[in-house]
Amino acid sequence: MQEKNYWPLGIVGVLLFGVFMVSVSITIALKNPIQDESTYFDTKRNVDERINEIIANQNLFNSLFSYTISLNANTAKKLDFVFPYYAPSHRPDIKGGEIVKIPADNVRLTFKLDKPTTQLKSITLFLDSPIQAGELVNLGEFSTNDSHTFTSQTLDNLPNGRWKFILELSFTADSQDSTTKKAYLESEVFIGEIHAKDSAPTPKT
Repeated sequence: MQEKNYWPLGIVGVLLFGVFMVSVSITIALKNPIQDESTYFDTKRNVDERINEIIANQNLFNSLFSYTISLNANTAKKLDFVFPYYAPSHRPDIKGGEIVKIPADNVRLTFKLDKPTTQLKSITLFLDSPIQAGELVNLGEFSTNDSHTFTSQTLDNLPNGRWKFILELSFTADSQDSTTKKAYLESEVFIGEIHAKDSAPTPKT
């Protein structure tokens, strides 16, 4: 009795399995496309190519400016903004602190420099989801009368839930270099109804 040869069936089975896995991979890729990097307002590819420049500009910004960012002009209610590259949402190896809770209405951010300077040209505030892509919202530019204290518009009807504020800061290095550079800061917040115990933490003295 002649033995059956199952090798052809095995080869066909492997090929069909490979085609199936490729189809599954393509389907997953189509349903979950690579999202643009909203933190730096550019594509992930461009951010990856420019990351050294982004970090250099951020380090330059940190060397030029000292500042505090507070909520509703209350210096006791500070918001901790960090360079996104060092934010826990982008760096799982960095432990995050407590997320500040803020109301959905009558919110105003104040950015105060330790000393006035004309090198800080503009500050624009954005709201973005740390979880879901495509939720970036421009909340407007800060205003100033003295190049010392910058304030956002009064924000109302903010969406409830976990969000992050992003600041895009345009600045120049010095009077000899008029090239505008950009730095970015972000702070996670929880928006919703709050009670006295949920207010932004008072810094230790």
